[in-house]
Amino acid sequence: MSKDPNFTETDLFSFEAGPAKLKKSRSKKAEGESPKPRRTKKSIPAPAPEPEEETAAPEGETKASSLWADKYWEFDITHPSAEIKDAMKSSMVEEGFTKREANRVFKGLTFKEKVFNTKRQAKEYLKTIPTTYAVKYKIGIEPSPQMISLERRLKEKQERLASYSKEQNEKKFSADFITCPHCKSRVNTSFIHPPVCPVCGEDMRSDTAVKTIHSLEEAVKDLSKRSEDAARKHNSKFTGGERWIIRTINPVKEEE
Repeated sequence: MSKDPNFTETDLFSFEAGPAKLKKSRSKKAEGESPKPRRTKKSIPAPAPEPEEETAAPEGETKASSLWADKYWEFDITHPSAEIKDAMKSSMVEEGFTKREANRVFKGLTFKEKVFNTKRQAKEYLKTIPTTYAVKYKIGIEPSPQMISLERRLKEKQERLASYSKEQNEKKFSADFITCPHCKSRVNTSFIHPPVCPVCGEDMRSDTAVKTIHSLEEAVKDLSKRSEDAARKHNSKFTGGERWIIRTINPVKEEE
């Protein structure tokens, strides 16, 4: 060894001890801290799954079983059948049908190339078909003078019937309590469905009013039939345009 006073003797192993102690101190410091969470794929929230089409309707949404039993739709013949089905399905889903229920409505749907002279005639035929069905009826044919006259008279009678019935109901059932002319029961008008008496089931309107209403109803029924017969006979002579009319059946309603 050198005896130089300016020379300081150093242990060669001290260089190795230093880093080891530093590493140990860092280790102790790390033990005092809470470990940081490791980022993994599980920490990323997964996207919510899309609702399935057959899931139950949300609370407050109308159920298909409480909707219509049958319904009529009309479309121009220029629309393809697939487009017509999509339009009806979209409308039914908005009403409260699930997509599965809507598909059941279209089961057996047939677009029949059968043309009727009038819309009423087409409806009468569709009522005989137990499943969803589509036919055509004629449009765009100029009505005959007889048809115009019958339609005018029919409209007048319908307006007269509606006006007279409303007038009689307001006159008879405007008070809080009324007496039935048949069973003499005194009933609260808030708990009845005019014009039927809740006790005896008879019409509580006057005999004159009942006869007048019945006469108007018969006149409307007769003119309606004559108008329809005239239209069928007249339209059968012409080709005219055509329009789809579809009657859909709600199978869920039938099950209930």
